[in-house]
Amino acid sequence: FPSHDTGIYAGSFNPFHLGHLNIVQKASAIFEKVIIARGMNPEKEHEPIEWNPEILRKYEVTEFTGLLTNLIKEHSQYANVTLVKGLRNGDDLDYEVNQLRFMETMYPQLKVVFIQCDKEYEHISSTALRNLERIEPGLSKVFIP
Repeated sequence: FPSHDTGIYAGSFNPFHLGHLNIVQKASAIFEKVIIARGMNPEKEHEPIEWNPEILRKYEVTEFTGLLTNLIKEHSQYANVTLVKGLRNGDDLDYEVNQLRFMETMYPQLKVVFIQCDKEYEHISSTALRNLERIEPGLSKVFIP
C-alpha cells in the first residue's frame, strides 16, 4: 500500500518562474514529497529550459512524455498521489477544470488539489516571459528564481 503523500506538480515550465516556485512551496506545506514533473506540451514551444538546482534541489524533478495520467499511475504504486494544479485566476481555473475532465476519463481515481498563487505572481506566465525575452534578452530574469 502507498506509504506517503506525494504531490505531483506538472507543467511545461518553460521557463520555471517565481509563480511556479510559489505553488511548489505551498504544495510542500501539504505533501510529504513534491515532484516537479516537466511534460512536453505539443501546443507549446520547446526552447531549452533552465532549472535552478539550488532552488529546486530539495524537490524531485523529472521529465515525462505522453500522458500525465500514466506518470501519476506509475507513482501511485508507491505513494498516495495527488495532482497539484496552480492557479493565477478564474481563466486558469476554467482551463484546468476542462483538462481535468479528460484526465478523469482516463484515470477515474485521480485526486487533484488547486493551489492559488500569491497575488504578486498572478501576472507571471511562461508565455509572457518568453515574449519579454524576444523583445529584449534579459528582461525576464527578475521573474526567474
